[in-house]
Order: sequence, then structure tokens, then C-alpha cells
Amino acid sequence: MGAISDKMMEFLENGGYDLEYDEWNMPKLEDLDAVLDEEIPVWEYFGMTEAEYYGILNWKGDVE
Repeated sequence: MGAISDKMMEFLENGGYDLEYDEWNMPKLEDLDAVLDEEIPVWEYFGMTEAEYYGILNWKGDVE
């Protein structure tokens, strides 16, 4: 594996998975440490609520 791949896997194994990140939804390389330090979940990093990120809003826009 290359250095970037190693850094990404290290991020996921050191807490990224717990914050709901995966191999296809990752923060920028320069943000990896800050995301772990601040425990920023994937939906917040991408500027959404958890309901918006996971698409669990009902027709009124409320969380189900």
C-alpha cells in the first residue's frame, strides 16, 4: 500500500469507523487529525444533520 492508503486506513482504524466514515466517505487528508481530535461525525463534516445524511426525513421534513 502507498503512504496515502496507509494514512487513510490508519484514520479509519483509529476512530474513523466509529464516526461513520468508510473507504468511500473520507475527509480531506489535511483534515484527518482534526476530525479525530474533535470527534466530528461524517454528516457534520459534510455539512448535514444525521437525518439528512442518512435520508431519514419524512414528508414533513421531520426525523422519523
